Amino acid sequence: MHELDSKVNALITLLGDENPDVRKIARDKLLNSGDHVFPVLRSIADIDSEGRIRIEARIILEENRLQRLTAQFKTLNDTEELDLEQAAFILAQIEYPELDVKHYVNIIDEFAEDVDKKLLHNCSPLEKIEKISQYLFTERGFKGSLGSYYDPENSFINRVLDRLVGIPISLSAIYLFIASRLDLPIDGVGFPGHFLLKYGEDSNLFFIDAFNSGQILTRDDCEVFLNKMGYRFHDFYLHRATARDILSRMIRNLVLVYLENNQSKKIATLERIFNNFIMD
Repeated sequence: MHELDSKVNALITLLGDENPDVRKIARDKLLNSGDHVFPVLRSIADIDSEGRIRIEARIILEENRLQRLTAQFKTLNDTEELDLEQAAFILAQIEYPELDVKHYVNIIDEFAEDVDKKLLHNCSPLEKIEKISQYLFTERGFKGSLGSYYDPENSFINRVLDRLVGIPISLSAIYLFIASRLDLPIDGVGFPGHFLLKYGEDSNLFFIDAFNSGQILTRDDCEVFLNKMGYRFHDFYLHRATARDILSRMIRNLVLVYLENNQSKKIATLERIFNNFIMD
């Protein structure tokens, strides 16, 4: 044990070396030395100083945190049916390390309970959707972000719940999480350039635009919408998006956000998740 501590102490000392290559070797070795090194690094990182060793300790701790988040994604991806809600909150922890997931899950639970009280036994599908949309977009005040697509707060579920503002896919995700609790047949639709939701099948099928306060769309409306955006319409654009499809799109959106904000480390983490797990 004493010998192991001596090695760790020696590596920590090397974190202060003037040679960046030496510091990188020390970082890599400490990162792979086992969990017992991280309490020591945390105590160094908390010192009220801007010394080189403290900065390097923070870099190692952040890399370890991102590695653990990647491992959590892998565990989720190994399940038969990906839990999109759980994945969305893990994704949020890339930006918010101290995220209280239970707090936000409780908020969604409360939303679903409130909506459930409003749904009468004989409500038609359209009436159910209208009641959910009325609750979310009128009573609660959720709305689409019109001028700041590249603000990362629009993409993280916790911040959308805090600020009541989001982009099409994040607002749709909250809608889906509520629908799941109420056992409603609502799915995501990976529509080009504008994520949508759909309710039901065949002749009872209609679409929901969560970004525009739950506006109801028919298939023809979707075709007109897509043509105005300059796309040629195909029916497969309206197919159900799986949880993995939705998460992949969330990750791609965040990569664009981080590219815009020059955050290369977080881009690398997202690409690692996307390439290694989501596409397996």
